[in-house]
Order: sequence, then structure tokens, then C-alpha cells
Amino acid sequence: MVMTHVWKKNQGFTLIELMVTLVILAVLTMIALPSFRDTIRRSQVSASSNALLADISYARSEAIDRGQVVTMCPSTTGSACTTSGTTWGTGWMVYSYPAGAASTNAAYTTGNLQLRVTTQQNNMSIWAAQTTYPSFGQQGQLLPSSSTLRFVTCYTDSSGNTVNTATVPGVELDVNGSGTVTSKPLATGASCSS
Repeated sequence: MVMTHVWKKNQGFTLIELMVTLVILAVLTMIALPSFRDTIRRSQVSASSNALLADISYARSEAIDRGQVVTMCPSTTGSACTTSGTTWGTGWMVYSYPAGAASTNAAYTTGNLQLRVTTQQNNMSIWAAQTTYPSFGQQGQLLPSSSTLRFVTCYTDSSGNTVNTATVPGVELDVNGSGTVTSKPLATGASCSS
């Protein structure tokens, strides 16, 4: 009986196979990364817009529950309103007036009851078409009743430019005289500050 020795072939990768695999992986990563980045940015725009929507709804419901006027204003500190009523990306406050006070659309002062503070929304531009501080009356109506509100939320890139594209659209919130809020995507290419 003759014994033969069978050599087994090594079961590894060659250097060429490994390099081809790495090149394919790099190409797939380059294709997927921008899409993933846009998904994160869309999520940030949605989260910031929803935070503002939630606080508008909260202010309206507090006005009804308390039977008092409740106002919102942009704020960088959480203890005072900013003088620019159109820039809300730095944060905002919700507050009510003392019982019996007839104020509406007025800045936060000592004696007001602070109800909620929302801090700066990073990488976001939140712009309001109106310069007045929105107030809600005891029946949830927007004060003055003839007014309407429009807020626009857009992503801000590292250079400080607002982004409103088909892949990362802005969001528009509209509040009508009854206090009802509607949300819709901002038209592609529309300005984030007008």
C-alpha cells in the first residue's frame, strides 16, 4: 500500500482580493455617507420644528386652562426676550401674565409667570415672519385675532448658510387666528428668512 500525502490549499484571502474588497467598501461608503448625513439633517429640522410646534400648542392650551393670556417670545437667556422678534433659533420662552393683567404681545418682565423655556436649537435657523410676540387668549385664539403667524425652520451648515433643498427641506408652521397650527414642507429653494 502506497501512501500519498495530499497538500491542502490555504483557505485565506490573497492581497489582491483584500484590496478589491476594500476599494468596493470605500466606494459604497462614499455613496451612502451623503445620504446618511442628509437623513440626520432632516431629522434635526423635524425635531426643531416639532419642538416649536409643541410649545405653540402648549401656550395655547395653557391660555385656555388658566383663563389668562399666554405669550411666547424668542430668548437667548431663558430669562428675557430678545429684541429681534424674528430670530427664534436661539431659543424661546412661554409665559403668562399676572391674574387680571390685560397685557398681550408684551415682553417678559418681573411679575410674569414663566411656564417653559426651550434652549437654542443647534445648527438650526428658525425665523418668524412677524416681529410681535405671539399671544393666545382665554379661548385659545391668537391675539390680536386678525393676525396669523408663520415660522420657518431650516438647517444651517457649518458656514452659517441656511439649507432648503429637496434632500434637506425646511419646514413651515402656520398659526391661524383661532390658534390652529399647520405644518408643511417649505418649497424647495424658498428662502428660510422671508
